[in-house]
Parts: sequence; structure tokens; C-alpha cells
Amino acid sequence: MQDDDGWISTLLEEADNERMHLLTFVHIAQPSWFERVLIIIAQGVFYNLFFILYLFSSRVAHRIVGYLEEEAVYSYTEYLVGIDAGTYENVAAPQIAIDYWKLPADARLRDVVLVVRDDEAKHRDVNHDFANQLQNA
Repeated sequence: MQDDDGWISTLLEEADNERMHLLTFVHIAQPSWFERVLIIIAQGVFYNLFFILYLFSSRVAHRIVGYLEEEAVYSYTEYLVGIDAGTYENVAAPQIAIDYWKLPADARLRDVVLVVRDDEAKHRDVNHDFANQLQNA
């Protein structure tokens, strides 16, 4: 029953952004129904474990998310290396990504990975900032 200083709006924006990451890469990877089920199960397990963790220590929960986002930044950097080396085909960006990130009509996978990596870096910073605020409260 107190002002949240904009946390809810920030977290909702981050959740929507992460949803767009998922939808974008579903368009790119075209997972099978089995892979989709595995994704749903993993999300369900993570959601419940994270919920319990958040109840006990929201500071630790935000810190962990900050570290996970840092790992995502690293992973997307490695993905870019693979695209540049030709390990992964630099396919055309899906329309959902072009529309969401306002990319040029001729955007490629590399362009998508760059904006997603930037998003992950922002998520990292936001979650570490939230953890710091909770630590200093």
C-alpha cells in the first residue's frame, strides 16, 4: 500500500519485451511441438521457483535476474560471432521483429540479435538497480 516508484510499469515493459524476444526467435527457429512443450515446461518450472524465491528475498531474485541477463548479453555476443563467421545463416529478420524494433525492411538476423542484446543489457542494469535499491532500503 505504497508508491512503487514506477517499478510495476518497468517490470511490465520488461516482461513484454522478453515476450517479443521469445516470439521473434520462435519465428526464426520454428521449434517443433515437442520443443514448444519443453519451453512451456521450463517456463512453468522457472516461474514457480522464481515466485518462491521472490517471496523470500526480492533483492536476491532481482540480483539473479541481473546475472542471467548478463549471461544473455554474453550469449548474444557469441551468436553475433557465429553469424559473422558464417556458422549461422544471416536470414531475413521476421516481420514481427521489424515492426517491434522499427528495423529497416531489409533487416537481417544480425540486426535482430544486436537490438535484443541491447535490450538484455538494459534488463541487466534495471534488475541490478532494483537489487541495489532493495539492499539500501
